[in-house]
Amino acid sequence: MKPIGLKNKDNITYLNGHVLKDIAHTYKTPLYVLDEVQLLKNINDYKTCFKSSMFNTNVVYASKALLTKEIAKIINEHNLYMDSVSLGDLYVAKESGFNMKHIVFHGNNKSIEELEYAVQNDIGILVVDNLVELKRLVEITNRFEKNIKIMIRLNPGIDVHTHVYVQTSKLCSKFGESIYDDEIVDELIKTVSKAKYVELIGFHAHIGSSVMEHEAYQLEIEKMVEFQNKINNKYHICLEHLNIGGGFGITYTKNNKALPIDEMIPNVVAYLESEISKTKSLIKHVYIEPGRSIVGNAGITLYTISQIKPTYGKKNYLFIDGGMTDNIRPALYQATYELDVINKMNDKKEILVDVVGKCCESGDIIRTDVLVPNVEENDILMVYSTGAYNYSMFSNYNNMLKPAMILVGKDIKVISKREELKDLLRLF
Repeated sequence: MKPIGLKNKDNITYLNGHVLKDIAHTYKTPLYVLDEVQLLKNINDYKTCFKSSMFNTNVVYASKALLTKEIAKIINEHNLYMDSVSLGDLYVAKESGFNMKHIVFHGNNKSIEELEYAVQNDIGILVVDNLVELKRLVEITNRFEKNIKIMIRLNPGIDVHTHVYVQTSKLCSKFGESIYDDEIVDELIKTVSKAKYVELIGFHAHIGSSVMEHEAYQLEIEKMVEFQNKINNKYHICLEHLNIGGGFGITYTKNNKALPIDEMIPNVVAYLESEISKTKSLIKHVYIEPGRSIVGNAGITLYTISQIKPTYGKKNYLFIDGGMTDNIRPALYQATYELDVINKMNDKKEILVDVVGKCCESGDIIRTDVLVPNVEENDILMVYSTGAYNYSMFSNYNNMLKPAMILVGKDIKVISKREELKDLLRLF
């Protein structure tokens, strides 16, 4: 939950040797902060743990969690693949110098423009969501006379224990086609077999986000390996690639701890090896798609505290200078975060508050019913594990300005500038 570069001494909080209160004053709040040491550790843990002597492995960073040019460059430098889900993602990747052969392009409703851009820019793998999309892709590749490798996204029908909004493999999901729909699967296979420029290399599945139990992945692996074997035998083809998606959870609160990377991923590898060996599968290349678990716990958000406002109804509100625009997840998913006051880390927490923002919404809440010390105006609040989906889901609701994002290692680097008032008029 706390990034490894975070230290406290004599009630002064440091991140990799830099005083956080000074950082807040220099770069202004709200402020997204990434611990470079934690980020690189997460990347290296995945590269180290997702290894097998039985099959080739590829770690695919799910960029919807967080994407800036600097993040794309770091992912590229460490030779990871990257999952993109829109034309904008593809454009940022390309403009960042990312190896487009290492792009895995997703999406349940890709536009013609997106498909054309993917084909023209020679992306590595396109994950086809449905039959209509496949037919459009065949037409586009014929028109451009360009080859492309694809996977087909399938729903194995696994009900994971996570928020309903991030369950993605139920049989009524908007993503992919069901492994039980023989008619659709048959038409998909026959369509691609007739295509001149489209090569099917395997299947993809993604069971959901913030998945905490490894048993869900075991069930997914069992179903997907069995299904891929069935298709190979039925159609006399040799599909050697399998993508089991991501969704690996992280620890957001003290009472709901996720398995660390070096426990979760070796378990996944062991079960893959077991199923592939047991079924004599042809699978030789396996992909996973972590996003949140690479950037999530590397991130913190800093806010300036204004006051604690007591109410007649006995509810205390701690006012901060951000809110649901820079972190929509509590309102959207009822997500819960741990937090501290950086200049009072050692003080007794004795005041029960709801931490709320500036937006004109009663749901503009960062955390409910949390104990804080006796705070004062201009104290700095730190919210943990905000590296994933906070920056990327920011909105300008109430014309709030997007915070800056900085990467803090030995040095401090601004990887996304803070919006200015004039930026609000840029599209008008």
